[in-house]
Amino acid sequence: MNGSFFIRHKTGCLCAVLACAAVCGALLTRVRPDETIHAMIPAAVREKVELFEHSPLNKKIFAVVSAPSAEEAETAAQTLRENLEEEHLVRAPFAPGPDFALELFYALPPRFTEQDARAAEQILSPEYVSQKMRENYENLLSMEGLLLKPLISADPLGLTGMMTRKLAALGAGTGVDFKGGFLISPDGKTLIGLYDYAGEDSFRGAAEFSARFTRLAGALGENVRAFYLGGLRYTVENISVIRADLWRVTALALAALAAVFFIFLRRKSALLIYLLPIIILPPAALVTYAVFGGISGITLGFGSVVAGLSADYSIYLFFAMQKGRQSPQEAVKRLKKHLLCNFMTSSLCFAALFCSSVELFKQIAVFSVTGLLLALLLALYIFPPFWTNETEETPCTSLLTARTLPKKWALGIACATLIFGAWGAAHTNFSGDVEDLNSTSAEFKAQKAVFDAAFARASADNALVFVKGTSVENALENNEAAAGFAVSGVLPSARAKRENTARWNEFWNAPRTQYARLLIEEESAKTGLNPAAFAPFWNQLKNPAEDTFDFTQLYNPVAKLKDGAFAVVNVVPNTPENEAAANRAGAVFVSGAGLKKELLASVRGEAVRIVFLSLLFNLAAVFLVLKNLRETLLCFVPVVLAGCFTFGCFWVFGVKVNLFVLVFLPLLTGLGIDYGIFQVMKFRSGGREHAVYPPAALWTAGLSTLAGFGVLALAKHGVLFIMGLSSFLGICGAMLAAQFILPAFLEDKTCAR
Repeated sequence: MNGSFFIRHKTGCLCAVLACAAVCGALLTRVRPDETIHAMIPAAVREKVELFEHSPLNKKIFAVVSAPSAEEAETAAQTLRENLEEEHLVRAPFAPGPDFALELFYALPPRFTEQDARAAEQILSPEYVSQKMRENYENLLSMEGLLLKPLISADPLGLTGMMTRKLAALGAGTGVDFKGGFLISPDGKTLIGLYDYAGEDSFRGAAEFSARFTRLAGALGENVRAFYLGGLRYTVENISVIRADLWRVTALALAALAAVFFIFLRRKSALLIYLLPIIILPPAALVTYAVFGGISGITLGFGSVVAGLSADYSIYLFFAMQKGRQSPQEAVKRLKKHLLCNFMTSSLCFAALFCSSVELFKQIAVFSVTGLLLALLLALYIFPPFWTNETEETPCTSLLTARTLPKKWALGIACATLIFGAWGAAHTNFSGDVEDLNSTSAEFKAQKAVFDAAFARASADNALVFVKGTSVENALENNEAAAGFAVSGVLPSARAKRENTARWNEFWNAPRTQYARLLIEEESAKTGLNPAAFAPFWNQLKNPAEDTFDFTQLYNPVAKLKDGAFAVVNVVPNTPENEAAANRAGAVFVSGAGLKKELLASVRGEAVRIVFLSLLFNLAAVFLVLKNLRETLLCFVPVVLAGCFTFGCFWVFGVKVNLFVLVFLPLLTGLGIDYGIFQVMKFRSGGREHAVYPPAALWTAGLSTLAGFGVLALAKHGVLFIMGLSSFLGICGAMLAAQFILPAFLEDKTCAR
């Protein structure tokens, strides 16, 4: 199909394209953006982040209450718990009843370890039994005697203490004080209630919970501060920020593009250039969704970037037709090689991004290449027929004549920029904190600081050990094989239960049971207790009751993973010994500090790989097009100088850089090379094609791209912000280098500009 077809049917073709975009947009409204953090994490540390997110505590709501005194804090925390349960916002946590100690005793046989057997031997002495029976007698005469009678009848020797020690061992060494259903800070003035969310699992449900919790917290009193943390809060914060940013960024991008249009274009037909976002973004988003089975809100936010990039092809053609007084076919013929080269370099940069292990980067790569391909096709075939009568220059374009710097000046500025960038890259603050991938309000940050002040030490001193298995039973067995983890003491596997019950039966053999009976009856006679009252005890020794104790009501340490496997989560002190033990057992050891360190190392590795691949791909591609090594290398001058300028500014302004600066690197490479190719093509053509490459075209293309990229710097979401700021600095640097520095190193075949 040749260009004359599109000229004859230009209106019909444009209407068909708009109709297709409208259909894609309608379908896109049915797509729910995915906001999980998993897509943002490099593969090297993704497993640990996913394990952490699947840990039982991560699913909890942490209701934090602080007050001037410990008494006020406890009262307020109890009131808040009652109100949350009354309004069915949370599921009531398990509260041990009066029979809980009795349940623990009957749960002992399946948990009767070798260590318990050795301890039981020590208590079967006349001295211990005598002392214990006197305690039982005194307890029966006390105010609580009626409540304690069933427990004393079933367990006169106090074997229940073995179970309470197993429960206490879960928090041993972790520095966490858990009483009355609350985590308590060292000064007692801050309490945390752990709850299960009972509402709708969606942003709407999370937002409703947030509003109702805020109302209940406000009713606790002026001196009481209450808020909640957890995955639910992050969902509300992140999605709220992203949604607000999408509207803000889109509106600002359109306003900036309108300003560029008014200054440089001022033609009704040129408005087609700014129809590109409406036309290309919905299909690009649907293609991305189809490839990955989902799409992130960050990827959609990247649409403003693609919008800025996609305008370049049409802008170059528009100015070529305006300045060169050419027909659509002639303009396309002259610029086709240049535009295809630009598309190829940009696509190869995104191909390097696709080689990243970060799924979100892969999404952005597919989204961007699809959008750029559609923009190229529109620029080559659909739009040019509408620009046949645009033969007059706008007032501003005639004034935009870039002056080439003297070669010595250009060389000096380039060297200074290289030094500035090298110093900046060496001293830029790279963050490996997963927290930086979330974006939260100032209020949230202040509340998180209160939580950290009370419990950060405990969090830093502890780590999680995940022991995996193909099933719950297999995970429990593997956890027991690892040895030393307290969870196994209260949540044994079925095999361990059988072994422990057999050990119980073997320990309480007939001679030992008879000996215990003699000791108890002898002491009962001294205190006047009826020996027959202890019949439940003898029955339990002979025929242990069926195990009905459900430890998971207190705390469920078993997590179901994304791949269908299971893991037992153990909370242990964060020590090298525990890490070594976990590694020997084939378990996964996760600590906050270690995760940050690994993430930072992974980010640096990803950066090196992406930059290397994008440069390698483009060096090969540009050389194949230009077939001149010197001109190929000169095309990279804007890239190198813009990168140095950006990292130097990061250092000067103290910007905290997270892993999403990696998105900027291939983008900068592609843009800088595009600007370099524009200038090289212009200069190698001599005087024949200068009208096809006016300075105004490069300025307009650069500022249009900047309008799409740069507005992201005004986003509040940390990921969008760093992408926008990086792009703003990089594009400014690339434009200035291409317009003023690169020409000084080119051989001017025209001898005049």
